[in-house]
Amino acid sequence: MSPVPLTLRVLEGDDPSWDSYVRAHARGSFFHLLGWRRVIKRAYGKPDHYLYAERDGVLAGVLPLFVSGSAPFSKALVSVPVGVHGGVLADDTESAELLRSGARALALREELAFVEYKSEVAQFPDLPTKGDLYFTFRQELFPEREKQLQAIPRKARAVLRDAERAHLTADFNRSDLEPFVDLYALSLRNLGTPMFPRELFVASLEEFPRECDILSVRQCGQIIGCVLNYYYGTTMLPFFAGALPAARDVGINNYLYWVMLELGYGRGFRTFDFGRSKAGTGAFKFKKNFGMQEIPLQYQYDLVTAKELPNLNPTNPRYEKVIELWKQLPVDLTKRVGPWISRRLP
Repeated sequence: MSPVPLTLRVLEGDDPSWDSYVRAHARGSFFHLLGWRRVIKRAYGKPDHYLYAERDGVLAGVLPLFVSGSAPFSKALVSVPVGVHGGVLADDTESAELLRSGARALALREELAFVEYKSEVAQFPDLPTKGDLYFTFRQELFPEREKQLQAIPRKARAVLRDAERAHLTADFNRSDLEPFVDLYALSLRNLGTPMFPRELFVASLEEFPRECDILSVRQCGQIIGCVLNYYYGTTMLPFFAGALPAARDVGINNYLYWVMLELGYGRGFRTFDFGRSKAGTGAFKFKKNFGMQEIPLQYQYDLVTAKELPNLNPTNPRYEKVIELWKQLPVDLTKRVGPWISRRLP
């Protein structure tokens, strides 16, 4: 009896079997879900190609892709924009290779620079891999407060004690969008990074009514720090964060994440995923000093018209002067110009 052949197809519209496949797959992520497709289309309007492999009418693999980037940057096929995780989810090597070949055919047809797979684990031995640039950080969540506290290094615990003496209060909500946007824009400006479109956050809250919220921390009634969070299964993903620079004196950055760690187990979560940071950056050092497990992300690139790997990295000397200039701009200006730039990044 001959094996059932695989078929490569393009997803049209929504199909609940896609999300069912993602949630059942060991490497499935929040950013593979169809809700993320809708978020990115609303925020960026990017063309997408959601490919899937099918065997005898049953899904055998999925690959979410967006055409991303424009001049002066490269135009590429990305799985997926903004998200930390992406890439191929497949039952077997044959299905993975079929999806990869479909992605390359699309990139060749549209004369794109490369295909980017944001996979935590490298899947294709022959593709170039950036395994020493991006890292995520994870921490197990515990039911006992003291055990969770002891998982944090001593110096970070001392900062938390200062925050608790400052009588900070915190709550999870879906209403503090504007304070969050203001604080996040301020934080990105201070880092020299373009702001994302506001619609990215609006769409996230609307498309994921049970899997997205905002954590707000107040001092004397004033919001001094916010995090917009995503949730996937039993994993918490604090994703976008902003805080008043003056609030560093009360340990706002440590306290924001401690609230999530302290309350996470009771809210039904078992893993805290601190998100992606580039090696050598301040965010990387902060997360490492928080005692999290450091995990390299094995992003892979199928070069099509490009001759070398992309290097859109704030540590790239090419962008040093632009970053320093951006830090001097008024925040309101960065909120208007930043989305225009971010929509052009691959």
